[in-house]
Amino acid sequence: MPEFTLLARLVRASLLPLALGAVAPAQAGGWLLATPEPRVAPGQSFELIVIGTPVDDVWPERLSAQVELPDGGPRIAVELVRAGPVGATQRRYIGQWPGEVVGMATLSLLESPSARLIFDSGAALRSPVNSAQVNNVGKAGAVTQQKRSDEPVAPSALSFHEPMYFVVGGTDPKSARYQISFRYRLFDDQGVIAESFPLVRGLYFGFTQTSLWDLSSDSKPFRDTSFRPSLFYQWRLSDPSEGNSVALAAGYEHESNGRDEEDSRSIDTLFARVDARYYFPNGRTYLSVEPKVWSYIDKEDNPDITDYRGYAQLGLRLGSDDGLLLAASLRRGEAGVGSTQLDLSYPLRQSVFSGVGAFAHLQYFNGYGETLLDYNVGRGPQFRIGVSIVR
Repeated sequence: MPEFTLLARLVRASLLPLALGAVAPAQAGGWLLATPEPRVAPGQSFELIVIGTPVDDVWPERLSAQVELPDGGPRIAVELVRAGPVGATQRRYIGQWPGEVVGMATLSLLESPSARLIFDSGAALRSPVNSAQVNNVGKAGAVTQQKRSDEPVAPSALSFHEPMYFVVGGTDPKSARYQISFRYRLFDDQGVIAESFPLVRGLYFGFTQTSLWDLSSDSKPFRDTSFRPSLFYQWRLSDPSEGNSVALAAGYEHESNGRDEEDSRSIDTLFARVDARYYFPNGRTYLSVEPKVWSYIDKEDNPDITDYRGYAQLGLRLGSDDGLLLAASLRRGEAGVGSTQLDLSYPLRQSVFSGVGAFAHLQYFNGYGETLLDYNVGRGPQFRIGVSIVR
């Protein structure tokens, strides 16, 4: 969502000194990456110099690469085309930067994942292709490598929390379901508090709102809306730039439907969530396992909710950020009942920014508690179709 300008400025502020003026290099399996111009324009061509010894002394016509966004975000496929020699051990390649990637991002080769280079795609002052004609790559001096952060979280202050979508369908009654979600890191990297106490950089405020809209009844009322503010801390247990990653979040979450008397529903919980992501050899397809457990601080409005919701849920994701993605959320209560939700989405654009874009979205729900009001009401399979902007 267009926190785009804010995110781009924050990311540039933290990483720009690493990239501007950099011409090369991150070493990987005997190969180096260099560029005469680390600034690129979204949607425009850019130049990359590959330095090293090719296999069998033959440089490939095309190289597969990927653009990696901050905070463990999507990996977007980019194809590099050989453009000509620079020297005996150097070859020039040209690619097209994804049009919706704005700010600092890292490009790496799939054949040599540790060969990496940071680009600033904020606003290039000139075409990298033209700049290559007036710059001597051999004079490149500064070495730029992907920085492994010692911070517990990413530099972005405002970011996306859970999927955001609008889908229509279902039966008994026909309805629309939509969700909005964001999170905000409370302490800025350059603030006095964060510089004195670096651990506070991992403290977040999150908010998610999910609504079910009755489209069949007179006046088409909203059946129920769930509000979920949270305060939590997030740790990176591994660096997502190195491929597979593990992150841990833990904190407090309140959920209520904002209604009174017999329709009032609310719970307060302490939770912990793990996000473990494994990338397959192609570098883009991944499997993510996201277990979440919680304990109840207060459930007075609905004391038997543990029978239907239990104390844990399992999240699974399989697919790629630039292709088909299947997500599942599974719950089981103490009474042996629960819910299953499946979300299948596919991008309608060639690239996305931090998981944002336009996606065709198919959603399936079956079980108890599609809304907090109906936490103890079971429904048959509900199919809905629509669009999502964060998945």
